[in-house]
Amino acid sequence: MEDNVSPRVLAKMVYSGTSAASFAEASKDLAKLADLAISDERVRRACTRVASDRIDQHQRLQEAYQSKSLPEQAHGKPADVEAPEIACVMGDGGRYQLLDRSLPASGHRSAHKGEHWKESRIGLLASMSGERHEVDPQPTLPPELRYAAMAEKLSEIGKTGAKLDPLEEATEDDTALEDISSAANSDGLVGPTLEQRSVVASRQSWETFGPLLASQAWYRGFAAAARKVFVSDGSATIEKLQRTNFSQYTSVLDILHALSYSLAAARAVSNDEASAEQKYDAWAAKIWEGRVEDVIDELIAYGTKLGEPPPGAGRDDPREVIRVSRGYYENHAERMDYPRYRREGFPLTSSLMESTVKQVSRRVKGSEKYWSSAGGEGMLRLRGEYLSDDDPMSEYWSSRSREACGTRAYRAAGDTVYN
Repeated sequence: MEDNVSPRVLAKMVYSGTSAASFAEASKDLAKLADLAISDERVRRACTRVASDRIDQHQRLQEAYQSKSLPEQAHGKPADVEAPEIACVMGDGGRYQLLDRSLPASGHRSAHKGEHWKESRIGLLASMSGERHEVDPQPTLPPELRYAAMAEKLSEIGKTGAKLDPLEEATEDDTALEDISSAANSDGLVGPTLEQRSVVASRQSWETFGPLLASQAWYRGFAAAARKVFVSDGSATIEKLQRTNFSQYTSVLDILHALSYSLAAARAVSNDEASAEQKYDAWAAKIWEGRVEDVIDELIAYGTKLGEPPPGAGRDDPREVIRVSRGYYENHAERMDYPRYRREGFPLTSSLMESTVKQVSRRVKGSEKYWSSAGGEGMLRLRGEYLSDDDPMSEYWSSRSREACGTRAYRAAGDTVYN
């Protein structure tokens, strides 16, 4: 740990370094708010060392979890933890720039735009509460999801989701999902109540990140919950993570992503706005009612009428739009039983995930922010912990204080000590 700094001050340094826009801003915040003259480099070192300590602790917890029997992993929990009423897991990717000087020259900054953008892995563990219902509590498509309310916003999902390079630098469209989901959820959609949010973030591969997320969920009692749900946008990577690490969870396709394909298809087969609105509202109602097979049948009919897209067809070609929309629904039909999900009290959107990605990325993403491998991993881990409602860092700092109490081993004779 940092020499000549008490755990109390070290906690302030790490919190500021994790929460501020940069280490330089953290140094300024410490001077203004805590009257501490600590350089940005010292803040950076403190964050790196504490993050390394936390990563080691997480690894030990993960190994202990993985040593348990499969039934215990699937249904058990720590004795002193209460299982949530509804355990909801979500996952998505963010962005950051990697510039690791320990790598060969190709890993250094260059003039090639977008070369350094990498994907971060972010998991959301949401403890929720909500009633089960004998009948569908909202059987009719709400006005908030009809064409008039959602067309412009849903089209942004298509733009964001259609990027050929998901690691290119973000644009303003990347905030679209959060805004759309918030608008839909705030006005009339039934769903559970969020009780507590925990965040896990890393730059590791999805294959490595999955077991980390699963172990963190287990220690929060998720495996023992009576109702377990995994909500995602349908990406193959996230689906694989769910199948591999959360196979006991009900898999739900985010309904806003589902509806965005209906919007694209409706516009592709319509000659004017009024016709597109009528077609979208009809398809959206069927999807809301769990009748996605009816939508697939209609898309097959349109595909037959229009013909197959020719080689090299653009993604705006109506034939290609119909082909992609049909394929999306066929691949995810088993995850679109929305009437049952509403009866179970499950969330239908990944709005919490979208806003969480934005909050994590606020610290690590920027055109002038470059991270080393260790620095990027450390900041992502710390950022996730400080965004978690269960405040895991409080116990960490309490433990550090207990270890330091009475020893004062960090104090060097004659040096200034910050308390």
